[in-house]
Amino acid sequence: PIWNTWWTWDPRLVTATIMELVYIAYIMLRQGIEEPERRARFGAIYAIIGFVSVPLSFLSIRIWRTIHPVVIGSGDPGAEGTFDMTGDMQIAFFFSLFTFTVFAVTLIWHRIRLGRLQDSLERVKMDLMS
Repeated sequence: PIWNTWWTWDPRLVTATIMELVYIAYIMLRQGIEEPERRARFGAIYAIIGFVSVPLSFLSIRIWRTIHPVVIGSGDPGAEGTFDMTGDMQIAFFFSLFTFTVFAVTLIWHRIRLGRLQDSLERVKMDLMS
């Protein structure tokens, strides 16, 4: 953006804003439905549809020529739009990708485990009440 301009209709800014609004709407949808099964179903459908904004935001830098700086490439100053990386960048990228994938899978596993424990706790409560 340019100084003293609060908003520029740059495709990168617009797609990032759309992605944030989709995420906020997802949180509102999840909070607005009381029934757990309906909430999970609608949330999953909306998340799948809303995920379209993620690659669009990533590719907007490479598709449209805008005020966004040149895409980091293999040292070629005219490397706009390429996906080239140097060897050191590839090592760092794939190490980070692997690490965060393991971290995400671990968090998902713990969340599923917690959900199952909550379900079994609810069943025990219902059994004690009846």
